[in-house]
Amino acid sequence: MSVAIVGGLDRLRRSYEKKCKDMGYHGKVFSKRIPNLANRMTGVDGIVIFTGTVAHPMVAEATRVAKLWGIPIERTHSSSVSALKRCLDGFSENEVTA
Repeated sequence: MSVAIVGGLDRLRRSYEKKCKDMGYHGKVFSKRIPNLANRMTGVDGIVIFTGTVAHPMVAEATRVAKLWGIPIERTHSSSVSALKRCLDGFSENEVTA
């Protein structure tokens, strides 16, 4: 299962990727605005948005992609690795209950 991480801190990119790998996910980190974000997010099974450290246009584009493809979104204000873990746990709980 792959997860797109929108926002966050550049210095924690490796930690985000490692936490995703430890929990059985493949993490794609988008910490800065890049062209064609929607195209790069195709094929992900979940989106984590760090609302405290992300540009508003990136949030708008990520939510548009999520609505278009029916991808679940988890949001957190904190950009910590433990906040990422809570969001990934939220995806796991949604899989179990669905």
